[in-house]
This record gives sequence, C-alpha cells and structure tokens, in this order.
Amino acid sequence: MQTIPVFFTFDRYYVVAAEVAIHSLLKHASARYEYRLYILHPDLTERQQRRLRTVTDRFQNATLEFINTRLLEAKYPDLQDKSHFSKEIFYKLTAAELFPQYDRIICTDVDVVFTGDISPSFFLYPDKDFFFAGVGQVTESQRMAGYAGRFTPEEIHKLRHEIMAGYLLLNLKHIRAQGMQQRLTDFYLQNFKRLPLPEQDTIAICCWPALETLPMRYVVCNYYYKADLQSLQFYPECREFAGDRAEALRRFRDSLDHPVQVHYVGPDKPWNSFTGVPCHALWFACLKEAGAVGHYLLDLPRQQARKLGRLSLKRFMRKMLRRLAPRP
Repeated sequence: MQTIPVFFTFDRYYVVAAEVAIHSLLKHASARYEYRLYILHPDLTERQQRRLRTVTDRFQNATLEFINTRLLEAKYPDLQDKSHFSKEIFYKLTAAELFPQYDRIICTDVDVVFTGDISPSFFLYPDKDFFFAGVGQVTESQRMAGYAGRFTPEEIHKLRHEIMAGYLLLNLKHIRAQGMQQRLTDFYLQNFKRLPLPEQDTIAICCWPALETLPMRYVVCNYYYKADLQSLQFYPECREFAGDRAEALRRFRDSLDHPVQVHYVGPDKPWNSFTGVPCHALWFACLKEAGAVGHYLLDLPRQQARKLGRLSLKRFMRKMLRRLAPRP
C-alpha cells in the first residue's frame, strides 16, 4: 500500500481543532493508501497526545507520530510568534531535513475541516521540478497595497504569485537537490519582522517561479461563502478563473459546493468566537462527529481567557451547549 505522509505544526491551543481536522481528513481519505501523520509541536502533554492518537486509531490505514520542536529550538533560537501565527509555522520550511525518508509530503494547517479526499493532490505534477504547490490567491483584494514600502519591486512581483501556506504539497526531493531549505530558513529569520504572512511570503520570494498551483477546492476559505457573486472580482494572476466570467463563476460555485478543505482564515475561529465566523456550523458538526465535544467544552475556559477574557464565558457556554444539543 502506497504511503501519503502529512504533517501538522501547532501548539497546545489547537488540540481540539486538530481532533476535528484529523478526523475529517481520515474520514474522507481513500482506502487505497496508508496515511502517516506527523505532528510537530512544542508543548503537547502525554494526555493530549493520547487524545489525538485515539482519533487515528479509529482508522486502519492511518498512523500518528509526534515530533517535539523544543529539540530544534536550540538551532533556531530567534523564533517568535506573530499576530495569530505561532512560531511553529517556521517548521514548514524545514520539512526536507525533518523527513529525509520522503520525496514528497503534504502540510496542512489545523484550523480546517476536510470534506473530500486529499490523495489526488499528492500525485500532481509528477514530472515537474517545483518546490511547493498550493492554492493561489483567488479573489482580488487590497492585500498587496499593504506590502508597498516593505518590499522591493522584484519581491512585489514574486508576492503577486503567492500560494497559500495553509495547505501545501512539498517537493522535498527538489528542495534538497537545490539546497533550498537553507535559503528559506535564512530569509525567514532575517526578514521575519517585515513579513505579514511569514512562511507564505518566504516561500513566494525564495521559490518563485518554481511554484505550482492546486485547484481552489483544496483550500476554500470560509469567507468565500459570504462573497457577493455579482460583484466578485477574480485575482488577475489566478489562472483557474481566467477567461469567460460566467464559466469562472460556475467553477467558483462548484468549488464552494465540493470543497476538499474549508479553511477558517484569520484569528476568529469557530471554537473561540461568539458569532460571525462563516461555516461555523460545519465545524461544530465535525466536532460532534469526531467525538470531541467534551474536550471542546473543557478547553473553553483557556480559549476564552486567551481571546475573549472580558466577555461572559458562562453565556458563551450556554449558547454553545444549545447549539450542540441533539435536535428532535
């Protein structure tokens, strides 16, 4: 049975999210493959690791291993958190060293729900020398305006071809062959303060044009479901939605209807926000399916103390309990 390796990198605040992500990934995974999952972390307790192993133990074609990044921090002592990004995102750039046994690997964030099979993405671009493949920017935004003054014209040009770092296919063989890991890590550490999206911007600037794109369905951002299709403007560099507008809108709607992954972008997540998170119902349905409702409720005080300390946790818990209650 062929192996598809997948790794996650996160800290203790994302354990419940990981239960949801891993369960949904394996639920939709093809039975033709063995899925070897790896979690890179700095601080998961033995109890939390057992909880996550319980998820993968339900699936005969899945295994799970943990890699403690504390052992790596001596090599990279200047790592820092930034905004809602934990410093563990850095280790996406070191996969060629961490996983010498693989030529390819998938990396995914944990603030996601999978509703389809990821295996087709693993086999894309078999004959191309690329470093990373991911979903490019889909809709027009003012993102690049915020980069003005921080980057050179050449860097801006490369950033306009950026791919999302929330779901990546890494060509580890080519990264090793070209010595790209050292360039990636050096650039990240030297430029961290000016990078709005640290690992994503690093990949774009260091690796373009040896980047490939995945279909949008592999990263359907949750806010796309709030988009006004009449006024929606597609990103000029997005080849998937170039050409006839009616056909582009049809493909866009098809991706919304048949996503492989829904990604909860930004600091507001279904597990830490009261309202206003698009597709929150999908995440809570997957939470129940994963058997993690109890863990979620136990983790609420820490999540709320972290993000919403001044709001009423009791009121929030009552609201969530009503939402999670079985319907007649």
